[in-house]
Amino acid sequence: MLSLLPPSTRRRTPPVRAVLFDLDGTLWDPEPHVFRIYSEIFREHGQELTRRQWAGVLGTIGFDLWSVLEERVGRSLDHTALDTRVAHRKEAALDGLGARPGVPRLLGQADAAGLARSVVSNSPTAWITRYARQCGIEHGWYALHSPEGDTSRAKPSPHLYREALERLSLAPDEAIAFEDSPSGVRAARAAGVRCVAVPNTMTAPLDLSHADLRIESFAEAELPQILSRFTAGAV
Repeated sequence: MLSLLPPSTRRRTPPVRAVLFDLDGTLWDPEPHVFRIYSEIFREHGQELTRRQWAGVLGTIGFDLWSVLEERVGRSLDHTALDTRVAHRKEAALDGLGARPGVPRLLGQADAAGLARSVVSNSPTAWITRYARQCGIEHGWYALHSPEGDTSRAKPSPHLYREALERLSLAPDEAIAFEDSPSGVRAARAAGVRCVAVPNTMTAPLDLSHADLRIESFAEAELPQILSRFTAGAV
């Protein structure tokens, strides 16, 4: 005979009330362009920046690539001048780049379901607002969460996710995060938030096994089906 827990003690999965999105690499994908810019500058100094080395900085802030380059070339470099060169090249490379395929539809599904949605990104707020507008996805956000350059608050620290939950007045299991990088997935999971990994061409080879669910693209994803997997306890 089956032994059932009394109704009051059965584990219930609470309904999902919010979806939390990383920006860079997740909602839109500037990563290949930014990698190309840095690798070009490395080559201009006779050095190579590999995809494996770049993978080590994806989803983080505060890593000093110019110090790495200085160590390789054996001399000091003007970091400010290099940063300016990168900024100018980014302006050109990222101009007109849109959201990843399927993103606007999925955000619309979140709105139709009555879910709050927030951006949880390591990028500065000015960057988030600028490129969300460029991608045509600037409307409908409950909040934007950024460490504003404070590495102690940045992913893989769970700080931003905890901040997002507090702002929404939600428990961790009432939200789902969407991330593209191991750093982002770790941040969400450390905050107790279940996470869907949606890798891009740069992060697809990386270990995202600590995510609760992995989908290869938003283009084929349907938010109602994703939500049903979580609320049914399938992941």
